[in-house]
Amino acid sequence: LLSAHLDGEATPEERRRAEEHLAECASCRSELAAVALARDAVRALPVVEPSVVVRPARRLFRPALAWAMSGAAAAALALGLALAPGDPGATIDLGTLRDQHTARVVIDPGISTVRAPVGEP
Repeated sequence: LLSAHLDGEATPEERRRAEEHLAECASCRSELAAVALARDAVRALPVVEPSVVVRPARRLFRPALAWAMSGAAAAALALGLALAPGDPGATIDLGTLRDQHTARVVIDPGISTVRAPVGEP
């Protein structure tokens, strides 16, 4: 009730009870004086206007730019595949390809290494 009493927000009944208690309790009178001092000190502070202007954040994702970059990447890939040198009659050994693209999983560092093709447990 001390804060409500100090700010004038207490009902008449609460105000009467607070004043009766304050008349008998030195500790609460001291607390009321400290709260009043703090409230007055805060109210005496100057109002400071912010010096920084806050602007809305820029959108980082631009759909049109993303589509243009995707198209350019696809065109570069198609051009690279079309113009890439290579032996048209060359065959691909799937066993060698699998061995080259096998993931290494270290179960316990320094103890053992398990090699398995990607996608197989």
